[in-house]
This record gives sequence, structure tokens and C-alpha cells, in this order.
Amino acid sequence: MIAFIKKHPILFNLLALLLVAALLLVGLFYWLDSYTRHGETYQVPDVRGVNVEVATSILTNVGMQCDVIDSVFIPDAQPGVVLEQNPVAQSFVKEGRRIYLIVNAKSAQMIAFPDIVDMSLRQAKVQIESANFVIKEVKYEPSLYKDLVLYADYNGDTIKVAQKIPYRSEVVLHVGMGDDVVMPNDTVATEDSITIDEAIEEVMFGEEF
Repeated sequence: MIAFIKKHPILFNLLALLLVAALLLVGLFYWLDSYTRHGETYQVPDVRGVNVEVATSILTNVGMQCDVIDSVFIPDAQPGVVLEQNPVAQSFVKEGRRIYLIVNAKSAQMIAFPDIVDMSLRQAKVQIESANFVIKEVKYEPSLYKDLVLYADYNGDTIKVAQKIPYRSEVVLHVGMGDDVVMPNDTVATEDSITIDEAIEEVMFGEEF
């Protein structure tokens, strides 16, 4: 070996460099494999329908982290439970992966109801739906102007201008029927359909009809 080194020093140095490079590559490969935990994955547990505090504990115990990124209000779901998660349940992730959660809010967010009085029914529907409210029913009432919104009510109470009601609430619209419902000759809607003048005479003179 010594004779070979003395006879071919350049070749020996080249072989030594190749050997060192190979050792470095092998070491780098094992380091990367250890650093990235190549091939080592964990199955994401299903935490939907679980209280967010319990869900956090479950994910932490399996080496994952979690962040609540949003909350919505679903009346039929329990407050504080996880509604959605990402990545989804049963998928495989590496240790330490963050799981993003959407939870059910404890109460509905209060939103200002739009001013739709004296607005056409079509325009009012656009305004209401854009504000994330639900039109439960449209009730027609006597009015000279057809399809003109008279007012809206929530749980039987008239909604005032800029009043805040719960997000996604159901409201009832009260809309005009048009001048075709106005009775002719200024009559009053009674069982005998007497006129206004006749009603006045009855009060003043006690006449019967």
C-alpha cells in the first residue's frame, strides 16, 4: 500500500477524496432521514362533535398541535364542539402537524338588520340574504303599493332600524298587496259593508241600517 501511494500519489488522493465524499453523503442521508422522520406518520383522530378542550387534549396526546381558526353558530349543535377539522380524520400526517379546527360558537353573533322599509320585495330579499338572514314568510297586507315592504318582524316583534338580531335568524316580511284591495266608495270593512258617511250618521243620530 505504501509503495502504491508513493508510486501513484495523485490517484491515491483522488480515491481518498471519493471515499470522504461517500462517507459525507451517507452521513447526510441518515441525518436528513432522522430530521424529517422519513416514513414515520401518524393517523389523525376524529375529533368532530367533541368539545374543543377535549379535542385539544386528544391531539396533543398523539403528538399533534391544533388551532381554532373559526367559529360558527349551529343551533342544533352543542356550544364549543368541533364542527370541522383539517386535515380530515383518518388521514396520515407527521408528528407535530397542526390540525385546524372550526368550532360551534356558544351564542349566535348579533348582526344589524338592514333597513328594508319602503323597499321593493325583490330588493329587500337581496339585502336580507346578503346580510345572512333567512326570510321565513312573506305576509301581504292592505296597502296602495304592491310588493312594497311595510316592515319586518322577528319572533313577532317589529324590527327597528339598525336593530341587531342573531345571525341567520328567520324573519317575516310584511308587504303591500296593492290598490286592488282598497274597497270602493270609501267603505268600511264590516259585515254589512256600511259606508263611512252612514257610520257617522249612526253615531250622531242613532239611526239603524
